[in-house]
Amino acid sequence: MSFEGHTTAPGANVHENHYCDHEDARGIRCTQWGCYGFEESTGATRWYCRKHQPLIYRGLPAHGGMHVFIGS
Repeated sequence: MSFEGHTTAPGANVHENHYCDHEDARGIRCTQWGCYGFEESTGATRWYCRKHQPLIYRGLPAHGGMHVFIGS
């Protein structure tokens, strides 16, 4: 793999692993990879695994959830 023509911008080559942000009642965090990102605000994204992702986000069902359309 060639790096010719690749950017030299600071932070451009950084990969960040996102783990699930879910904490149980004892304060123990989930250790699964957080593949679903949900914006809390413009500066903060919370990451969740499939098991802990929100059931509804911005009025849409969770990934893989049922899509129910009412009306014509």
